[in-house]
Order: sequence, then structure tokens, then C-alpha cells
Amino acid sequence: MVSALSHVIRGGNDPSGVVVFVASLQEQETCDVCGLTVPDECLGCELFDTRQETIMKKYRGVSLKASGNWGAEIMIPGKVRKWLGTFKTAEEAARAYDRANIYYRGKNKNAKTNFPVEDYPDI
Repeated sequence: MVSALSHVIRGGNDPSGVVVFVASLQEQETCDVCGLTVPDECLGCELFDTRQETIMKKYRGVSLKASGNWGAEIMIPGKVRKWLGTFKTAEEAARAYDRANIYYRGKNKNAKTNFPVEDYPDI
């Protein structure tokens, strides 16, 4: 079976077919994410949106839910977890976290927020 496959790869009895095959591999496009050739080896890395993971790490107290919505929760003093709700965007969830954090810790240095505290004059 190996000899049959190598025979096909070589292009029949013509040994110059190997050079053409290798040259065609070098001309194939490679995936920017995994580095494999597209479309033969890459499993579709472009289908995975890595921006969502970056946003999750960007905002404190925000997580992506299976539904595609963004959830916000906070650990209030006394080590109690408080669920703040689900939101359409990560920024809305981050602002909900900020409001809760300012409410529980005040507008001092203890309240670590995602956005400047000055953005919340009504609290």
C-alpha cells in the first residue's frame, strides 16, 4: 500500500512528479493561528473567535455565557458571591460590576473598577 501511495505521489512512473508535489505544498496558504496548511490540515481556526476571550480578560467581573450573553458577578465583602445579571454586551456587564463595586466599597481606592470612577456620578 505504501508503494502504491508513493507511486501516486510521484505522478506515476515519472519521478519528477515528486518535485511538483513538494512545490505545490510550499505554495499552499498557512493558517495564521495554528500554522497548518489551509484547507488540508487546518481545522478551521478562523471559526473560533478569540476576541471574546480577550474581552473576558479585559473586564473585571465579566464572563461569557453559553447563550452568547455576558454575565456579571461580584464578590462582596465577607466572601459572598452576588450575581448581577446577564447583558447583551461585555461593556454593559462591566459597568454593572463597577456600579456594584462602588456601592459595596465606596468611591475610594478599594473599589477597583473597569472604567474611571468619575463615569458614575449618580452613585
